[in-house]
Amino acid sequence: MRHGAALCVCFAMPFASFAQASKGSPAPQTLKVTTHLVVLNVVVTDKKGNPVTDLTKEDFKVFENEQLQAIATFEPAAQPATAEGEHASPAFVPPVAMQNGAQPTTILVLDELNVHGEDVMFAAEKLKKFLQAQPAVLAQTTSLYLLNKRKLELYGTPTRNRDALLAVLKKTFIELAPHDLESGGAQGASDRLLASMIALGEIALANADHKARKNVIWIGHGDPLLSDSAMDIVDRERFLKWIHYTANWLQQTQTTVYTIDPRGVEVAPATVASGGLIGTESLISRTSEPGLTLADLVFESIAPESGGAIFRRRNDLDVAIASAARDGSSYYTLSYYPTDRNWDGKFRKIRIGVARQELQARTQRGYYAFADGVENNGEQLDWSISRAVTSPLLFNGIGMTATGKRIAPGPAAGKKSKSVAGAASVLLAINRDSLSWTTQPNGDERSEVTLVTSEMSSSERVLGYHVREVEVVVEKAKVASSDKVELTVRTEVPAKTDHIRLVLRDASSGRLGTFDLPAASLVAANVSPSR
Repeated sequence: MRHGAALCVCFAMPFASFAQASKGSPAPQTLKVTTHLVVLNVVVTDKKGNPVTDLTKEDFKVFENEQLQAIATFEPAAQPATAEGEHASPAFVPPVAMQNGAQPTTILVLDELNVHGEDVMFAAEKLKKFLQAQPAVLAQTTSLYLLNKRKLELYGTPTRNRDALLAVLKKTFIELAPHDLESGGAQGASDRLLASMIALGEIALANADHKARKNVIWIGHGDPLLSDSAMDIVDRERFLKWIHYTANWLQQTQTTVYTIDPRGVEVAPATVASGGLIGTESLISRTSEPGLTLADLVFESIAPESGGAIFRRRNDLDVAIASAARDGSSYYTLSYYPTDRNWDGKFRKIRIGVARQELQARTQRGYYAFADGVENNGEQLDWSISRAVTSPLLFNGIGMTATGKRIAPGPAAGKKSKSVAGAASVLLAINRDSLSWTTQPNGDERSEVTLVTSEMSSSERVLGYHVREVEVVVEKAKVASSDKVELTVRTEVPAKTDHIRLVLRDASSGRLGTFDLPAASLVAANVSPSR
C-alpha cells in the first residue's frame, strides 16, 4: 500500500560515466553528519600487549588540541576470554553486545594489486591457519575482499561460518602482478595508491550506518611514493588530500585499519630513505622500524591514524591477524562534543589519557573540523554515489527492498539505443527511519533523496543509468502508522542486463543504501509505462 510517497522532481543529471569516474581524480566523498559528536574506539593494553578491559569512564580523559573535553557517552570493553599472557594466541575474543545493539565486524582484505603473487599465496596460507584456529562459529561477522587489477571484489560474503571462509580460500584467485608493479615507476605506483584509497573509502561508506567498530585488516603494503623526488608536486598534494579525507571517513564511520605486510622477514630488505612530506600537522607514523617515516609508508600510514597499527617484517602473519582481530573485540567507546565550535577545516589532534600510567591507549589520531563532515568540491555528481553504483559492496545506510515488473519500453527508447530490450516498473520499499524528515506547516513530513537506477551486466559493466532528485512526502494522517514509504520508478532494461542496482542517498544525512534487483526476477505484466 502506498503511504503518501510523492515523486515530485525527476530528471537526469549530466556527469562523467562511472567507468571514467573511477579512473580519474574523483571528487572527495560527501559524508555529512547531523551533529558534531566525535565517537572514539579506544584499545587499552598493558606493557605486555595484553588488552585491559576493566576500566571505567572515570579512568579516561579526552584531549582535543590539548584541551580537556567532557566525555558524553561511555561503553565498556568486552571481557577477554583468554588468560593473561596468551595475547599471541591466534584466536578471537568473543565480544559483548554494544549498548546500541550493534556488533563489531571484521573485514579482511587481500591486496593483489600491490603485492607479488608469491607473497599473496604466503598470506593466504597464513590466513587459513588463522581461521583454522577459530571456533566453527566465529565471534564476529567476517567478510573477505580481494583488491586486484580490476577492482575491489567481494570474495567471501559476511558470515560467522568459519568453514565457509576456508572454502573460499581454497579457490584459485592468485593473478599475475600488474605490469607496473614489476617494472616500477612513479606513475604506476600513484595509480595503485589511488585505487587502494578508493577501495578503503568504499568499505568505510558501505558500512557507515553500522553503529559499531569495523576492523579492516588489510594484508598488503604500500610504496615509498611520496618521498620519490620524481613525484610531481601536484600529485603529492593530491595524495595528501586523499589521505586527509580518508582519515576523516574512517573516523566518522568508526572504521579502524590494520595493515599487515605479507612479505615477511626479508633476507636483504631494501634500503628506504628517511624524510618525507606527510609527517606535518597530523599524520605521524607509529611504526617502530628505524629509518621509516610516514612518507615511506604512505598507504599504511592510514592505519595508526585510524587507531589501528602497522605490522611489518614478521613471518607469523596469522598471529598478526589475530592481534588485529582481538582489538576489534576488546575496545571502549567514548564520545564527546568538541568545545571548539569554530569549524574551520583544520586538523584537530586527539589524545587519550589513562589513569594508570603503565597502560597504553590507542585511538584515532584526530579529525579535520569541516562544518558538514567531509566536504564535496562539487566538480561532478557526488562521487560517493558513483562508487555505490559500481562497488561490490552493498551499502546499508538506508534500508530498502525492491520488486519489479517488465513493461514495454517508452516510445523514445528505440530512438536512443537499439540495445534496449524492454523496460521495468520498479517498486521500492524504504525503511522510513532510514531517511531524514522535516515537518511541514500542514503536519506532513518531507524528505529529499537522490535515486539512481543503473543497469548492470554480469561482469558489473554499467549498461545505462538514470539519476533522479526525489521529494518524498508522508501525509500527516499516516505519519504515526507508516514504517515504510514506497516509490515507483520506470527504468529501461538493456539487452544484457543481469541486475538493476538501485542507489538511494539521503540529501540531509548523506546516508547511502543500495539494493540489487536481479533481471531474472522481473515478472511480465501489462503495465503502461509511467513517465
